[in-house]
Amino acid sequence: MLLTLDEVVARIDAEGLSVSREQLVFFAAQSWVRALEEEGDLYFDEQDAARARLICELRDDMAINDEAMPLVLRLLDQVYALRGLLGEVQEAIRALPADERTEIEDKLRRALEG
Repeated sequence: MLLTLDEVVARIDAEGLSVSREQLVFFAAQSWVRALEEEGDLYFDEQDAARARLICELRDDMAINDEAMPLVLRLLDQVYALRGLLGEVQEAIRALPADERTEIEDKLRRALEG
């Protein structure tokens, strides 16, 4: 489901954060969020509405400025991608026979203990 610019602003404001229409348009112009433009109106999917909320939180609560925001967002994207990859590895390990799984889990545990 796509959300209008006003719906995203209202949703973020309802969560106790603050964002204006102009700020949300700026986020899209900076490619911090993706927006679909149709007939001059912007529409956002759920994921990008959540990302806009995260940007507001980073700006308000952590004082991340506009210059640092691209770096912070890129690092967060890498963390999320790594989490997804680790989930896939975990599933692959679960599919192994018990003795192979135990061997890998032991090696991982030793590596984490350092």
